[in-house]
Amino acid sequence: MEYYLMDVRPRNEQYTWIPAFKAIADWIADYEDRQPELVNTLVKIGIIKGLEDEHIENQKEELKEIDPFTFFAAFMKFGVKNRGKFVEELIKLIGLDITVPKDFDGVPTSQAQKFWLFPYEYLRSDDSIPLLWELFRQARNGDIKEQDFNSALKILGTGFTKLTQYLFYISPSQYLPIDAQTEPWLENKGFILPRENWSDYQKILTSLRAYTDKPFWQISYEAWFENSNRKVASQQSGYNIKSKSKESNMTNLNRILYGPPGTGKTYCTTELAVQCVAPDWYESLNNDKFKRQKIKDKYDELTAKKRIAFTTFHQSFSYEDFVEGIRANTNEEGQISYTVEAGIFKEVSERASRTVTRNNISGLSDAPKFWKISLGDSEQKELRRYCFSNGEARIGWGYTGDLNSDISERTEKELSYLEGLGSNDKSSIKVFSEKIQVGDVLLCLKNKNTVRAIGIVTSDYEFDTSFKGLAEFHHTRKVNWILQDINFDIYALNNNTNLTQKTCYKIDRFTWNDLAESLEHQGYSLDSQSISDSAKDSNNHILIIDEINRGNISRIFGELITLLEPDKRKDGTDAREVILPYSKEKFSVPSNLYVLGTMNTADKSLAQLDLALRRRFDFVELLPQPELLDSIEVYKTPISEVLTVMNQRIEVLLDREHTIGHSYFWSLKDLDSDDEKEIELGNIFKRRIIPLLQEYFFSDWERISWVLNDPSKHNSEQFIQTGEITPTVSELFDSSIKGLNDRRYLINETAFNNPESYKKILIELKSNSSDVKA
Repeated sequence: MEYYLMDVRPRNEQYTWIPAFKAIADWIADYEDRQPELVNTLVKIGIIKGLEDEHIENQKEELKEIDPFTFFAAFMKFGVKNRGKFVEELIKLIGLDITVPKDFDGVPTSQAQKFWLFPYEYLRSDDSIPLLWELFRQARNGDIKEQDFNSALKILGTGFTKLTQYLFYISPSQYLPIDAQTEPWLENKGFILPRENWSDYQKILTSLRAYTDKPFWQISYEAWFENSNRKVASQQSGYNIKSKSKESNMTNLNRILYGPPGTGKTYCTTELAVQCVAPDWYESLNNDKFKRQKIKDKYDELTAKKRIAFTTFHQSFSYEDFVEGIRANTNEEGQISYTVEAGIFKEVSERASRTVTRNNISGLSDAPKFWKISLGDSEQKELRRYCFSNGEARIGWGYTGDLNSDISERTEKELSYLEGLGSNDKSSIKVFSEKIQVGDVLLCLKNKNTVRAIGIVTSDYEFDTSFKGLAEFHHTRKVNWILQDINFDIYALNNNTNLTQKTCYKIDRFTWNDLAESLEHQGYSLDSQSISDSAKDSNNHILIIDEINRGNISRIFGELITLLEPDKRKDGTDAREVILPYSKEKFSVPSNLYVLGTMNTADKSLAQLDLALRRRFDFVELLPQPELLDSIEVYKTPISEVLTVMNQRIEVLLDREHTIGHSYFWSLKDLDSDDEKEIELGNIFKRRIIPLLQEYFFSDWERISWVLNDPSKHNSEQFIQTGEITPTVSELFDSSIKGLNDRRYLINETAFNNPESYKKILIELKSNSSDVKA
């Protein structure tokens, strides 16, 4: 049953970054005496943060010196998407005749906030940067001098890990990064990790060349790939292990399983949905003997988390059901109001858009909401230090008392205090105590367009009086502050809107993906220690549409049919968005949403399917598999052979789109005794097979009997009896009526319990039998 499963891992070309990096390194070689131009080149392609020097402590000035390794690290500190953009811009700017990289497989990410190989000017020696340029020349020529390598390690800001990573950027065929990804791989292969000097580094490289013919870039990628504990996965290329990039994962985003009834299409969607949404978990099952039950349990879990959504199309299903529509609501007073409500496709798309894609941050919700919070005013530094150090968020108005307590338990003074607050203050208290959920994100305000800290809410509201610094700050939540003491400009991300002084309120102008991308762009790296060690799921969502061919596709999808195309999705190469007709909101389809449909070909031929749908979906045919029934015999008759020969006859009389699926007989597999199987086989033919054939042949009982080979049987063995029916035609009609054909039939109830009725389905028809001529 597993032939229908698709490999959701990418198959795109790997290591396309190597020739691009070599060309860039060749270009840089001429710029040792023009280092300010190198810095200016980074600015021109959009890299601004992290390019300020300090000639005097705490006095920022423009960076005028830079080494080649740091130049590479300036764009390698970003995630895959942004670094790809910067490399593409660089290639265009300097006019290199080289193909833009499609991947960064195996390339370590540089440290976002410490990517320099040298310290500020007031701390660095005059020979630091010249030494790095000399090491760069030696690395390109493959003749690094031990003294120069070891001297470079002593430069403040450099280290063994960082230096070997940066050498790898310059010449991945000669140098391997020795970092948190490759070290476990080396140890698992029996290598002793090198000490931090050139001699030991050379020994490990020599040993690796003797151990394997694989190039160092492949070793680096495989080391990252095999690093199953994932504690430091964010230090590598940023790819999900099974789905390396949004763009490469677009290959089979839209699929339809099609085939005759009973071939297990809906059954297969369970396993395929889990494979798409949780590929790492699915891969870990291997050949577990309880695999199917575990998959079903996982399916139920992911459905409860709203990562899997299911709907069925029918003739009256509409755009308003699928995308959005106006609904009438009646309040307690009987007044009618109209609201725009999202349909299932819009709902699952928005959930997928809000989902974490860049890191599995510990405690972060799949679809977090964002809340602006002020931890005291600009002067209350003690409160903020306390909150950051103790993993908390606190707001004032503590004289309200514990908001968890019943209103009858609060004192008159507390109630009077709450009643006397302004509307903004009351709203902030309500949001903080009731609206914020565990897993949401807090953005701690510094000023109207700057965030000083970002945290993940890890507890429900508490009333805690342990902080003595400010008497009123008792309303508390536990928070994992993943970024602190930052100056993150949120103005553009927040749709060019300033934050307000209100203590706590919801922000809904961006998603987690947007926030993570903006943080990377400004040079802030999410703390790798925050990554959940046990994270096993991807960020994917899936919408399953059963009986997709029964709906009016044009009416249901409307203008959104175009947005399903991989390149038209959000972050695609030709990304598009539309304005929805009712809400007037911008809408795009995220690249981490799979759409999986099922189609019964007995209802509608593939040739009749809406062409717009056919162009945008991959089609996977599921045909009957009689071999899955090989172990079942009833009345000493192989059921797989019975199904095979019936389907062969149906293909001759109709087509293969109207064959009978193996699942019609699946219930026989769960029965042990012969008596149970015989009774169940009779029920299958009486209640399922014959009604299905009646539908196929429009009650042409003669042809139905041909499928069952009834003409070769004795009358008592036939399922469909068409002769010897009383009263006869002559008895029913006057003799003056001529040329009547008796179209009557009887379903022979005794045949369902007659072994010969089933055995003789397999007997070939005689050459002069009437059905041969038909």
